[in-house]
Amino acid sequence: MKYNLTDKLKFNEDPVLQIRDTELTIKSDAEVVLQLMDIMSTKGELTAARDVLGLLLSPEDRGKLEGLKLKTNDYIAVMNAAVTLALGEDPEEEPPGE
Repeated sequence: MKYNLTDKLKFNEDPVLQIRDTELTIKSDAEVVLQLMDIMSTKGELTAARDVLGLLLSPEDRGKLEGLKLKTNDYIAVMNAAVTLALGEDPEEEPPGE
């Protein structure tokens, strides 16, 4: 039996996170997501935030994010949304069990 998965894959379709008029492209390829999972499993949320966003955002988009001068809670919210998008999930959906 042969199963062709090609049409179900999303090649070169990285999600975009919008904050006001600023758009940040979230890297979502498998290698980045595997590194992301490693960071998230070995570090606490606040410690991991800079590493995670450094992994998921290009240097240009990191500069855009820094330019927004977000408060800590907002910065963490951006990180959580970026992680959710990188994993191919919808940030609007509630996790199972909630």
